[in-house]
Amino acid sequence: MPQIHWSAPSLMVAFLLVGILLALGHHLFYASLDRQRAATTVENYGFLGMQLSIQQVNTAVGTAFAFLVKASLMLSVSIAYFQIFMWSVGNYAKRGTQLVHLDVMTSALHDLVSLVSFKTWYRRPWLWLLAVVSWYDSERMPKSVLITNLSSRLMPIASIITPATLSVGVDSPIYMHVPNVDFSSLNLAARMAAYGPTRLSNGEEPGFDYAYNGPSLTVQRITDAVAALGFIMPVPAPSVNASWDLDFDGPSLHCNPVSLDFRRAILENIIDYTISQTEGQSPRFACGGGPGYMAWHPGRMKPDDDPIEDYLPFIIDKINLSSNAIYGSGAYVLNHENSHGSGYRDMASVFLAVTPNPVNNGHNENAESSTPCHVAGLAEYNETSTVLRCDVHKSLYHATFSFLDGVQNVDINEVTDMTDKPMITIGEVMAYFNSSDQDDTTLQPQACLSAEMSLNLDETDRSIIPCLFNLPVLSTLSYQAVMHAFIDIVSGMISVGDLQNVNELFPSTTKLPNTVLALAPELAFLQAKSQRPHQSVQQRAAMWNQKPFTGLVNDAAEPHSTLPLQPALEQLFQNITVSLMSAPDLQPNTSSIYFPDKTKVTSTTGENIYIYARSILWLAYGLAVGTTTLIASLGLAAMIANDASFSNKFSTILRLSRGAQLSYQINQADLSGRDPLAAYAKRVTVKFSPERAEETKDGGEYKPVDGEGGDDEVETVTQRVKSQGP
Repeated sequence: MPQIHWSAPSLMVAFLLVGILLALGHHLFYASLDRQRAATTVENYGFLGMQLSIQQVNTAVGTAFAFLVKASLMLSVSIAYFQIFMWSVGNYAKRGTQLVHLDVMTSALHDLVSLVSFKTWYRRPWLWLLAVVSWYDSERMPKSVLITNLSSRLMPIASIITPATLSVGVDSPIYMHVPNVDFSSLNLAARMAAYGPTRLSNGEEPGFDYAYNGPSLTVQRITDAVAALGFIMPVPAPSVNASWDLDFDGPSLHCNPVSLDFRRAILENIIDYTISQTEGQSPRFACGGGPGYMAWHPGRMKPDDDPIEDYLPFIIDKINLSSNAIYGSGAYVLNHENSHGSGYRDMASVFLAVTPNPVNNGHNENAESSTPCHVAGLAEYNETSTVLRCDVHKSLYHATFSFLDGVQNVDINEVTDMTDKPMITIGEVMAYFNSSDQDDTTLQPQACLSAEMSLNLDETDRSIIPCLFNLPVLSTLSYQAVMHAFIDIVSGMISVGDLQNVNELFPSTTKLPNTVLALAPELAFLQAKSQRPHQSVQQRAAMWNQKPFTGLVNDAAEPHSTLPLQPALEQLFQNITVSLMSAPDLQPNTSSIYFPDKTKVTSTTGENIYIYARSILWLAYGLAVGTTTLIASLGLAAMIANDASFSNKFSTILRLSRGAQLSYQINQADLSGRDPLAAYAKRVTVKFSPERAEETKDGGEYKPVDGEGGDDEVETVTQRVKSQGP
């Protein structure tokens, strides 16, 4: 029994699958270009000494994809069509088929004219329909496309339309990823070292404890830069002219005057410190140590707690033995402690005080002091001093970024606190690995236990160690890193002196004079010109009018700000937070589950971009693939009906013709096969019937069916050859 050979069905299905994969590749290539900036004509590739523009290359690649898709699908269709054609011829085995009709059917896939030979198709309308759908309706094409392609046999619409689905247009609002800050990561904190295994109450040690160790170098560097410059660092822009609105979570700073009782206690503490610095000094140096500015962070602050004696700016060193300052026995020191590295939870807060006139060489009215200097009393301090407490809050930012000709402008429109309570820092975290072997580098973290996930981060209990793999914990570590970098630039003290025969000196243990905060009105004393008889060289140089001594000092007014210290602190902290977006190593990681969504970006000058009409591409390819799949399915059905498969090769035609029967003998002159087909030959009926071939070999007579043969008296080829003789 004949069997279906694997070659034809395998190739038919393989070409169909290759066409589908190439169509998918075409889609992915165009999708990678969609909404990307279109290269200009001067942006070229070099190839074999030629310069090809990037747009030309992209167009050529798209056209190549379309051609390969069309070629693959047409190969599959041609194989399927030939199977159906053979099945059709077999159904007409008893009648036979005129030679002219065979020509039309075999050329239908590549000869457009053959589709209008209705005399051939009226008995085989379904075969004609298969040939037509393989071409696509040309009436749907624009006239320009139709005229262009008639000369090239009207290429299938899939290979014409799909390259045109990528075009260059004017940029409109698009959604894309913009610069951001990955606060839900470990990037903002300095390296956190494991200092011991995590011990559970049952004695198990399933992981490690890691100690927070302050801000990363990137965070500290950006904080210092923004504090010195006073503006937001430039962030990478998607184009030179673009704008977008961005909502993001981040830390914000809120500064408020302290309570009246606490303010009084702080000022009295400053007076005591000033007196301690002047007593016992020689008259020349007795007035050289009054604090004009100070900022401090008391260690282990707690929420809703106001132990005044613990939060004062100056304490005796015996009380605060963990202070970072260098002090002697019994001396006052600044009550400042870095909480990072201690392992304790703490308040993300800092106190600031400005007392511009602490001492001078006038008469001392303080009866309790033996110093010859005038130490300002409480009334004077109350009149001229500023005392603030600044706390960090978890907030939601709404900011607008705009770039015009590459120049950045950022408006922080709104900052909304997520909670009324100031943020509490984290001293250490735990991480589960189901092991406490620190030498095993292959350990993978485990999920947090539900108990650790529900820990209240508003508590400062030392025994509470939160789990690292928890979004609030990650964001808290990042926020406190920003706060500690900020505290690093404002903490410390500036001393205001009034030494005899010496102009004012400002010994400083803080970075604040190097920042824009020094321009605040409250700190104007840092830039005030000396009123003493002994002028500075800069003051004298301004009055020199003889060359070469003129022009050594710029007479322009020194920079200053009208923004008070309180809003200046809050604004600077916001600028630092937004400036973190400028750092590449602080950007969100695409592999993180917290990777942000795309943001709507508008190009203000209409930059040219690629626009990909994916729906049109898939409509064209969908019709092509669907039609090919249908024809291939019919081809498989024809193979089953034929109980055989056929290849459209010369050997197949040769073998068929050896067993074929003709209703007329072909003249010797027409056996060369040259065009055109003779008129009598058009009426020749061909019969491909193995059974009839056997009858003919045995001397049987074949008579054509009326309407197919053309004449009443017809002889078989074998009979006519016999009648002519040798």
